Amino acid sequence: MTDMTKADFNKLIKNLETLPSISTSLSRIMKILDDPRSSAKNLTEALRLDQSITSKLLKMVNSVYFGFPRRIDALDQAVTILGYRSIRNLVMITTIFEEMDRQYRKTSLDREAFWLHAVGCGVASKMIAQKTETADSEEAFLAGLLHDIGKVFLDAFLHEEYQEVLGRAGNDGLLIHEAEKKYLGASHAEFGGWLADEWNLPLNLAAAINFHHDPTRNRDHYALVCLVHIGDILAQALEIGNGGQELLPAIDHQAWASLHLTPALLEQILPAVDQEFTRAQIFLPGK
Repeated sequence: MTDMTKADFNKLIKNLETLPSISTSLSRIMKILDDPRSSAKNLTEALRLDQSITSKLLKMVNSVYFGFPRRIDALDQAVTILGYRSIRNLVMITTIFEEMDRQYRKTSLDREAFWLHAVGCGVASKMIAQKTETADSEEAFLAGLLHDIGKVFLDAFLHEEYQEVLGRAGNDGLLIHEAEKKYLGASHAEFGGWLADEWNLPLNLAAAINFHHDPTRNRDHYALVCLVHIGDILAQALEIGNGGQELLPAIDHQAWASLHLTPALLEQILPAVDQEFTRAQIFLPGK
């Protein structure tokens, strides 16, 4: 099949009855977070306009994931304690995960196992980032969580075609992204990257989503892309959830070397992934 382009993707989403979109609340909050002139008060007021985001945010803040010694009930207190970056990440996770899980119910994937894998990839990417000190660990966590959003898009909006692709991947002995490229003209990683662009997500996140199966194709955010690439494979090897993949991809040697990973360091990372994964399940949709 002829390779699909971003222009082809734009034509596709224009013809969809229900466009994949993120809430106006998230757009409004992201503008405030990206504005250097904004204040904590501006952010708190914007968050209060969406009770769903506010309640989920406070629930996460008071979870074992953060482990604060006393309960935080005030939104302005949460904003002050966590800071802009953590609030941004939490709002993005809450909005995107919940929206995609709520709207796109038609599925060829085991949705519960899929989200478990997403969290597993986020946790693995974060732990590798911490141990190697190659990128911000919270950015790695967020990128890992979102790395497979292209699969949800394909499953929802090209459902019959995607169901067939998943079957052909198994029959042909191909990795899912290889079968997608062969039969659809683009992989879930590319679809996810285009969707991230459509949503105006930060460039580093869009790159990690787009290139996590082929990290050498992006040098602008290479460390983050490599972290998600290896975090994804590590989560699969540890059998944390299931992103629909039957075969285990090979790790890109350049990505491994660029992060200065060694077998000894990996042995330290594995128990940390297991421990962090238990705490991070608060990020699963519906939790």
